[in-house]
Amino acid sequence: MDTIAISARMEVAPQRVDEYLAAAQEVMTHTRREPGCRHYAFAQDLLAPNVIWISEEWDSDEALQQHFATPHINTFLKRVADIELLDMDVRKYSISAIDSITPPPIRG
Repeated sequence: MDTIAISARMEVAPQRVDEYLAAAQEVMTHTRREPGCRHYAFAQDLLAPNVIWISEEWDSDEALQQHFATPHINTFLKRVADIELLDMDVRKYSISAIDSITPPPIRG
């Protein structure tokens, strides 16, 4: 069974970023406790403050589908429903192998 990864880029209306992040913080707390959730995070882009990155890692597609059916996801979607998204790109990956990497040595 492959691990499922999600990478999403959300461009939020600049004046509503704080509201979006507050809703994200609440949903993160609940989601990280879900069975099958390995990683779930929202991050604000350092160069484009109204761009929010979402990264997720799930044990299986079934775990991801169960996540979509949770009450806290429904609550999150209701909270952000009226926040304008200027752009959205969501990608789902099936991963058959995971390995760690070591950063390259510092030169000079």
